[in-house]
Amino acid sequence: MPHVLIIEDSYLFGEFVADAATLAGAGSIEVAESQAAAERAAARRAPDLIIADVCLRHGTGTAAVARIAADGVAAPVLYLTAHPDRCPSGGRVIAKPVSHDRLRLTIAEAFANHATPRRHR
Repeated sequence: MPHVLIIEDSYLFGEFVADAATLAGAGSIEVAESQAAAERAAARRAPDLIIADVCLRHGTGTAAVARIAADGVAAPVLYLTAHPDRCPSGGRVIAKPVSHDRLRLTIAEAFANHATPRRHR
């Protein structure tokens, strides 16, 4: 069952995303509220999917994703943000606000389209 890393600094929205991921089939979830916390979480356990907000109070989701990828984690990325214009290419982007159903279906689609990532070194 897939492990999901959610990078989101709003506790309530993080719970909203975690619930959608659980319903989509996630086996485990970790929510990180800062860039540094996300990097540490990915180092402990490589995610099968990363769902990242772009703007965080401490760092950015895009910088966290770049660092996690540089450390050898090849996981698909779903940017969930109010600032889609700030997202790099290579990840799927969903603009906030988003419905729970749309988010759940998008996460389920990501699970179906991607094999379990491996840490490349």
